Amino acid sequence: MLDLDGVVYVGNKSVEGVAEFLHEWRGKGRKVAFVTNNSSLSRGGYAAKLGKMGITAHPGEILTSGYLTAEYLRGKSPGARVYVVGEGGLREELRRAGMRLVGERESAEADYVVVGIDRKFNYRKLEAALRALNRGAEFLATNADPTYPTERGLLPGAGAMVAALSFSSGRRPRIMGKPSTRMYREALRLLGTRPGETAAVGDRLDLDVAPARRLGMVSILVLSGVTRREDLRGLEGGRRPDLVLERLPDLVRG
Repeated sequence: MLDLDGVVYVGNKSVEGVAEFLHEWRGKGRKVAFVTNNSSLSRGGYAAKLGKMGITAHPGEILTSGYLTAEYLRGKSPGARVYVVGEGGLREELRRAGMRLVGERESAEADYVVVGIDRKFNYRKLEAALRALNRGAEFLATNADPTYPTERGLLPGAGAMVAALSFSSGRRPRIMGKPSTRMYREALRLLGTRPGETAAVGDRLDLDVAPARRLGMVSILVLSGVTRREDLRGLEGGRRPDLVLERLPDLVRG
């Protein structure tokens, strides 16, 4: 299971050697699933992005926190009214799941407020979301990542939007993506594998390594994204990943 931001690419640039690694990996008959907390694109959008980097990926091999949120709502509240703080990919997944998206003026009628990364977040969206929560809407967050890696360095993640609404409303959301084990459990189902024979590769100790360890999966940390080697100093054994690599293609070389 491969995280995307910081593992497969940084921003719009693939990590060197990743496309070749995946070609070789699959050539040996091994399975791959892509798992990301970033809800800015739909599964189809991520497949297209990976394709531009020379990486073949089918939408069915990709799990996003936006997709998990949409499927959760499909099962719990079919056709629910949802006010979204988020980008196009999250909206697309929610619509595909049959949700009714409401605008700022109708936000008080929402059954749910769903928050993901939103790089056009503003006070009006915060006001509309707060209005919905004050009227009894349930609060869901795709994820609460504080940052994500880009070519320009670390930028604010969805956690910044979630924190603003949580602080103003006094409510905590249900987090759908990592570090909840929900995404990894769904990926195990897609792969048809058991935890002990599956590795999760990520660039964060808290969001990627921790849930993998809770499920008994092999945890692999790469240093091509958020975490640096100095961050590992003094870590207790129970928090350390099973393997640390500079970048994903080093797995083959090792």
